[in-house]
Amino acid sequence: MPVRLNMTNPVATIALIAINSLIFVVTHFVMSPQELRDVYDWGASNHTAVLEFGEYYRLLTAMFLHGGLPHVLFNMYALYIIGQTVERFFGTPRFLLIYFLGGLSGSVLSVLLNGPQVTSVGASGAVFAIFGAEMIFLYRHRRLLGPAASAQLRQLLVIAGINFAYGIVTSLAPGDGVRIDNWGHVGGWLGGLALAWIIGPIVVVRPHPQEPGTLVGEDLNPLEDRYQPLLAYGVLLLALLVVGSLLAGGL
Repeated sequence: MPVRLNMTNPVATIALIAINSLIFVVTHFVMSPQELRDVYDWGASNHTAVLEFGEYYRLLTAMFLHGGLPHVLFNMYALYIIGQTVERFFGTPRFLLIYFLGGLSGSVLSVLLNGPQVTSVGASGAVFAIFGAEMIFLYRHRRLLGPAASAQLRQLLVIAGINFAYGIVTSLAPGDGVRIDNWGHVGGWLGGLALAWIIGPIVVVRPHPQEPGTLVGEDLNPLEDRYQPLLAYGVLLLALLVVGSLLAGGL
């Protein structure tokens, strides 16, 4: 029996990939090396700059800067693969809320738990938020989607574990080389899990009222009913920043 689900074209996913890619091309191939350093000095996320100097805008701008071609390629490829799926099922407004609030969650955890010497850039926190959102969707709908959903969920858990393990290995490596910001990944992933649980769709299948023999998916968790817990999540992020700034002596 056919099932009709409300699906959204992934326009925001493609737009975010285009914006991130354009910023990378301009900063790395158009700007001079000094101008590139100036952009990173201005926009990268850092414990001291954010918590002590109050430059909170860095939590957002760092999400659109990348450290090199492999960095941006990996993030944009992951966003292309996972983002399209999440946006199709969640809809564009929920997708963007999870992307940006989840990305900010990663940025906040990064500045709170990394040392002053760590400077962080990249969309990885936002990408891991989308990653977490897909996991929640698959878990909630594992009976509806069948064995394929359970297999995909296990695969996502393995990929997440490998990424976190690799981040831990790079953080323990000697020297001053480039390291993965694992706290940013963890914060984004946890943010995506929480946000998807709060505002993610809960789809149930019912008979179509006008088309006998056809099933239609109905969302029991519309976004307009979830504004209060979403606001509470934003207040929690702000509270963490305030506490971090107080402990760092920035307020």
